[in-house]
Amino acid sequence: MKNEFSKPDGNDKNIIKFGLGVVIVVFVIIGGWMAFAPLASSVVSIGTVSADSNKKTVQHLEGGIVDEILVQNGDFVKEGDILLKFQNTNALAQLDILKNQYMEALVLESRLESQISSPNNIVFSDEVKKLKQTPELQNIINTQKQIFDLKQRIVMNDETITEQRIAQLVNYKEGTISLVKSKSTRLKSLEEEIGEWKILFAEQLVDKLKLRELTREKTLVEGDIANTKADMAKTDDQISELKSQLLARKKDVQDKTYAELVNAKNDLSNLKSKLVAAEDVTERLIVRAPIAGNIVGMDIHTKGGVIAAGKPILDIVPENSQLVVVTHVQTKDIDKVKEGLLADIRFSAFDTRHTNVIEGKVTNVSADSLIDQKTGAPYYEAKVELTPKGNEQVKEYNFNLVAGMPAEIMIKIENRTALNYLVKPFMDMFSRSFNEK
Repeated sequence: MKNEFSKPDGNDKNIIKFGLGVVIVVFVIIGGWMAFAPLASSVVSIGTVSADSNKKTVQHLEGGIVDEILVQNGDFVKEGDILLKFQNTNALAQLDILKNQYMEALVLESRLESQISSPNNIVFSDEVKKLKQTPELQNIINTQKQIFDLKQRIVMNDETITEQRIAQLVNYKEGTISLVKSKSTRLKSLEEEIGEWKILFAEQLVDKLKLRELTREKTLVEGDIANTKADMAKTDDQISELKSQLLARKKDVQDKTYAELVNAKNDLSNLKSKLVAAEDVTERLIVRAPIAGNIVGMDIHTKGGVIAAGKPILDIVPENSQLVVVTHVQTKDIDKVKEGLLADIRFSAFDTRHTNVIEGKVTNVSADSLIDQKTGAPYYEAKVELTPKGNEQVKEYNFNLVAGMPAEIMIKIENRTALNYLVKPFMDMFSRSFNEK
């Protein structure tokens, strides 16, 4: 029987040599490829489409209870469109009170100014004339007219009474003047008669009795004239006093009116400030869109919900705003990620057979690490914008990107060889081993 494991002939040796050569060549080719062929290295992260820094956050100064919600996430709004309304019972009641107080102050100001400048009739200011005619305003005007008429009657009655008293005194004075004239005439007559009797007495034609009687009468008439003149002077004093008192009362009324007018103007100024503030509060009960754009990030969805003062209500992404992808980069990869690096972006929200890659570029990396509020893990925030090529790809694939859409980002970093991928873990392990104490 022949040996089955006989020595191969020369042809078999050639085959073996050829096989070994092929293996060596393949090994050299693969090894060379692994050692020298560059492979793209990427940092992979998950991100979200967001508007750039131009998005507008809508807040409310006072907050309150939501009465009506008119928009939802994704809606497009124009500037000035109503977004939501707050309950307004207290604010409107306060506004109505201030409006009535302001109307009263305006009409009061007109009445006081009229008392000073035009006492015959009340003249209303242009501000009063511009007020909306309401029953409340008409009641206020009627009340101030009644007060104006009453005060004018009081002043006029006082003047009338005083003038009547002065007229009486003047008449009395005129009577005393006539009396003085009459007595003066009698006095002159007595003086002449006494002179004649003195001549007769000197010639001893008459006795002294008649002369004494005439002299006594003359003295009495002179006394009456003096008393009457004193009474006239007293009457003049009374007339002057009445006139002075009337002027003093008029001045007192004017001074009080001026003081009331100053207070009314101060009250009017304060009420105007309060009214503007109340109107502002009432206006803010209706939340309007500050810009045109799409609604995102709206957290309130229930009528009757409470919004705290200053709390963000929603964001509005401006129309045609540049969208960016915001992603969290792990702290171990931050040394590789920097601004200017290109990235491949995949949007898993689009239902396509093949995942289309969109080109982007890192435009911003946070200067310090942040903390994820949900997981507590640290991260760096990176923003990736679409390149011009990426924008063309979006149009080509007919993608409609909206804020809040999830995305997978592969940030391209340095090129490495396959051999480096295989060897680096072992090299790192050896390096740590040799550095252990």
